[in-house]
Amino acid sequence: MALMARHDRFGRGGDHTAFNQHGLAGVRITEANAHSGRQHTSEDTLDGASRPYLLKNARVNAAILASLALAPPAPDCRGLPMLGRGPSGCDADLKRIASPGAGGYRSYWREAWGPACQREVATAAVTQFVLPDVSIDDFVFGVAAVGADGAESLMTAAVNPPRAESSVKVR
Repeated sequence: MALMARHDRFGRGGDHTAFNQHGLAGVRITEANAHSGRQHTSEDTLDGASRPYLLKNARVNAAILASLALAPPAPDCRGLPMLGRGPSGCDADLKRIASPGAGGYRSYWREAWGPACQREVATAAVTQFVLPDVSIDDFVFGVAAVGADGAESLMTAAVNPPRAESSVKVR
């Protein structure tokens, strides 16, 4: 299994796209060695598929869905400035709306140009958490809700607050 940062394949779409367009988490699960010349054509028939391989993928998909079904919902951060500078000006101040059923949260961060989360910290069921000496200018942040049984939701990206309009007029 490999997580891909790309939204989708070039010129393609999938069942997840409509969910993403409405701000909901939707993921695409695909095989690594797909033959793009046979996909979604009249030649893409069941006799060209490997039944053992499909069964293995179905098991992986079922395990992922079961894990997500047991987890609390991902933190809802729409309309809330989630990310700000903490007390020193060099701290990351992360805020979130409480997720129903969350026994705690896991905050993730990575360097702004890094491909995947590099660090994480577990916290209690609090709606605000400060990461000391972690600059919001240098990192990208996310947060997931964790249930009492340890099941973890999908991660919600922590976004910058809306930029204040400048009072300076350019002519």
